[in-house]
Amino acid sequence: MSSAAIGSVAVTALQQSTSQHSSKRSADTMDPTARGTQGRSVLLWVCAGWLGLVLAAALLAPWLGFLDDPQQPLVGQPEEGPSWSHWFGTDQLGRDMLSRSVWGSRLSLAIAGPAVGVGIVVGGFLGVIAGYFGRWVDAAVSSVIALTLALPALVFALFIVTMLGPSYLNVTLAVTILTIPAVARIARAQALRFVDREFVLVAQMLGARWPRILFREVFPNVVPALVSIAFLAMGIVIIAEGSLSFIGVSVGSPSITWGNILAAGRGRIEQAPHIVFTTAGVMCLTLLALNFVGDELLRRLNVREARL
Repeated sequence: MSSAAIGSVAVTALQQSTSQHSSKRSADTMDPTARGTQGRSVLLWVCAGWLGLVLAAALLAPWLGFLDDPQQPLVGQPEEGPSWSHWFGTDQLGRDMLSRSVWGSRLSLAIAGPAVGVGIVVGGFLGVIAGYFGRWVDAAVSSVIALTLALPALVFALFIVTMLGPSYLNVTLAVTILTIPAVARIARAQALRFVDREFVLVAQMLGARWPRILFREVFPNVVPALVSIAFLAMGIVIIAEGSLSFIGVSVGSPSITWGNILAAGRGRIEQAPHIVFTTAGVMCLTLLALNFVGDELLRRLNVREARL
């Protein structure tokens, strides 16, 4: 073989080796991003599983045989710490804290669910109407939204509950009123992204009436953003109800919510910290799961201007 041929073979081999090393470096460079995406997906499923567990426990609480009556005193020693017989311990009256935490989630979610549902429907409709029509409609709706959001949320809710009285319906009404303007602002921002898109303009040129355009063209594109926002709103409503309970103006005894469990145990936090920390742990994990699922959906759906 001639020296020229040998040189050509050597150059080809060197190029192939360099190409292989470059490909390997590129793959190694991409690995952190791929691992990060995979990690977020796993965490998303973990959070969804936790939320499913909490929801299932809340719905099935009356039929879960291993739970004691949450109102039954002296099922164990008062202020007994966590044990095999009482996983979350007992409170000042000897009531099982695991049972009270599960039943507390039942009412907390029963307040948050309707509040967020009504807020999504009413606020979403107002926001889409404002974004689609613009002009004086947008000005009027935006002014109301800005005025409502300018008020301190907790003080506004406290005023409503104090005026109407602490009850399930009044607390739900108060947190619903707080949810509507925040959702309306987000829905308006999303509607503005679609009102000038080609499919909307084509529908207008074909003579479609505005209700058909709204419900067939604009709303379906806004709904995914509202679904993702619903998870964040659920967490905010649970915190709002807990804050009202903590200052004594939410649903009263014998009803059980996470908020009034924390309010009842705050005076014994030094002697029996498990009364507060067990329920607070469940509540915090639920809030973190709701926030992560909501943030991840916002990221995957590329939702803009969607912070509450």
